[in-house]
Amino acid sequence: MTTTDQRELIVVRAGQRNTNSGPDFLFAQLQLDKMTWAGHVEMHIKSSDWYAHNHHTDKAYDNVILHVVWEEDMPVFTSDDHPLATVVLRDFTDKTLIQRYQGLSTSDLWIPCADRIKHIDRFKQMAFFDRLYVERLAQKTKVFQQWLDQTANDWENVLFIALAKGFGLSVNGLAFAAIAQSIPFSVIWKTQDHEELEALLFGQAEMLKAEMDDAYLEKLQKKYRYAQHKLQLKGVNEKVKFFRMRPSGFPTIRLSQLAQLYAHHSQLLDKILEGDPQKNVEEVFRVSTSDYWSTHHVFGKEHTKRNKGLSKSFLDLLIINTLIPFLFCYYKAHGISKTDDLISWASSIQAESNSTIRAFSSLGVSAASALDSQALLELKNAYCDQKKCLSCSFGQEFIQT
Repeated sequence: MTTTDQRELIVVRAGQRNTNSGPDFLFAQLQLDKMTWAGHVEMHIKSSDWYAHNHHTDKAYDNVILHVVWEEDMPVFTSDDHPLATVVLRDFTDKTLIQRYQGLSTSDLWIPCADRIKHIDRFKQMAFFDRLYVERLAQKTKVFQQWLDQTANDWENVLFIALAKGFGLSVNGLAFAAIAQSIPFSVIWKTQDHEELEALLFGQAEMLKAEMDDAYLEKLQKKYRYAQHKLQLKGVNEKVKFFRMRPSGFPTIRLSQLAQLYAHHSQLLDKILEGDPQKNVEEVFRVSTSDYWSTHHVFGKEHTKRNKGLSKSFLDLLIINTLIPFLFCYYKAHGISKTDDLISWASSIQAESNSTIRAFSSLGVSAASALDSQALLELKNAYCDQKKCLSCSFGQEFIQT
């Protein structure tokens, strides 16, 4: 490339992308007519944006050595009145690339490349899926960081909140998380009586207000009234829902299973981390409900006794949506390099089935594992819906070929 004043430009080092205020790329190294320059690079659509953004009065831009623009509508000078080296990208861009990009960015298909994504090589798919999956994990860890800030970095407490949200799935996840946050974790940690734990969880979920002739309900009501007064528990704004749910997934069943889990394993994080987490999870999460809920779905209505342990499909959802993201966050915070182990774990779990995954399958892109299905969800939400084809490995290939 050459600058607008006809100097040959060679990029020796592109520098660091700056996501904060200041020039767009920091500490770049360039050669202009074989003379080496070190400094920053600023990018704009039009060269006049330099003045529109007041860079000419900002000392942070004094060390800019190159102005990269799409079009030059006026010359630009540094604060000491020297002309700023400028390269106009439009002069060096193949118009065919622009046309291809515009075709994707203006597409009204379900995803911009719906008519061609099936032609992507499977090896390239897998490589991009790994990246997408890690990006999705990083996105999910943001809520963990919020909970860590709220709990003074108590990882056991955060795991409890995360699991509560996971047990609630999409319908009751927020309500369950709020319930978990409303109870001092020191109480959960010390309590190994499943009835007391159920009383706390059911009470905070406002499921103990019914008046009926049911001995177990009355027992939980009595335990909850005592705990509520002693701990000065406050109510929860989020309400649990039973609407359009299968009985096996009722909040009564899920909260009982969660109570059983913590009644048997108070130091749950230590048990998961010890040795092989994948193997430990399979053993530790072999929990069911309390005896009462083996014959009930709601208070006061009895049915034939049946085991209500965690199903494999539910545990898979818990692993992929809660446990792996939590461990990703934990390992990263403690400088432990185990991302490959988590990727391998996700690859061993059956793919999820939902409308998005089925839509991709109809386009010729199937999910062979939970890693693939999570990657496809990230692709749709973070790239396709945002029309970020230039940041997408698939989009880049379609634009270039």
